[in-house]
Amino acid sequence: MGRPRHRLLLAILGALVCLSLTGCWDRTETNDIAFVLTSSVDLEDDGRYRVSYMLPLPGSMGGASGGGGGTSGGKSYYIDSDTGVTLREANEKLQKRMSRRIFLSHRRTIVIGEQFAKAGIAALFDTVPRSPESRMTSFLVVTKGKGYDLLNTEPKFERFPAEVIRELTKSRQSMATSTKDIGMTLSFNSDPVLSYFQPKEGQAAKEPSHEIQMLGYGQFKGDRLIGIYRNHEADGLLWLRNQVREHLITFALLPGKDISIQVTNGQTQIRPKLQGDQVIFQVIVDAIGTVREDESNQDLNKSETLHKVEQKFAEQVKKSIEASIQQMQKAGTDSAQLGLIVWRNQPNAWRNNFEAKWEEMFKEAKFVITVNASIPETGLINNNVIKEGM
Repeated sequence: MGRPRHRLLLAILGALVCLSLTGCWDRTETNDIAFVLTSSVDLEDDGRYRVSYMLPLPGSMGGASGGGGGTSGGKSYYIDSDTGVTLREANEKLQKRMSRRIFLSHRRTIVIGEQFAKAGIAALFDTVPRSPESRMTSFLVVTKGKGYDLLNTEPKFERFPAEVIRELTKSRQSMATSTKDIGMTLSFNSDPVLSYFQPKEGQAAKEPSHEIQMLGYGQFKGDRLIGIYRNHEADGLLWLRNQVREHLITFALLPGKDISIQVTNGQTQIRPKLQGDQVIFQVIVDAIGTVREDESNQDLNKSETLHKVEQKFAEQVKKSIEASIQQMQKAGTDSAQLGLIVWRNQPNAWRNNFEAKWEEMFKEAKFVITVNASIPETGLINNNVIKEGM
């Protein structure tokens, strides 16, 4: 008789517990949320901030229609913006005319307009980290002109421009610039760099597409944009930061005969030497490349010919590093984080002799650059396949 009573008591207690449960009182339905794909921040001429959001339209997200935002008739997203004396005020104005709550957890990129970047991006690092929904892993990028103009492009390959910005920023050919990395760099009183984009119309098409193109990296002095690293300067910057990415180097092997080398891998070691108030950086680079095109009609199967190409390849890498150093020293921006290298190697000397006047001392720093280049692969051929028949 004891067991049935015991089971009955357990059943009654279980029922009472179930009745006491009230459910998820604070849950938010998906239909009540406006997911932000990307956003932009601009500075207006009157000094007010403009915040723009790209938001998907659930009713237009049905079956795959192929192509990007401009190929299927109606767009599957819309862009809205407003201004405020603070970034948060602009956000609240947008919220007051939206039937759904703005939700930032899915935002992967933040676009900074050129005028805002030149005035200083410090305000961004007060509003973004305060919100628990904002991801510090989101990519920060700067654009030529207005940030909302980049959001209003219509790339053909992706449904949302936000996807293009994200993929270009973290591609094999670019150095990703996350909110966390930029914030940490600024907290050390150092100079960050941000991926730099511009809207670009496609060419040779009946209906030109409005694409997004990466131009290089924004050169910041503190939190203010002062220049752009482009072409060779951008390549040299990546070598100095030991974050080399795939890129193509084209140079003349013979007069009027060019060769293109694809950089596939590389590593940089930087060793500082302190001589009184003088800093000498020994830069040792190992560069690995692959021949992608050769107009010189040289037989790369010959070791002496390949060695000549490797020497020219090394010279081009060295020139790009020198160009980047020249741009940094002229503006007094330590975009390669060389001050951190001095601090790690000589912390006492850094605190006592260099930290307070690093900008002036960096402008006078000397660099000894050594590049070791190798081309282990020339492709499937060593010379043009029709050479024998010419």
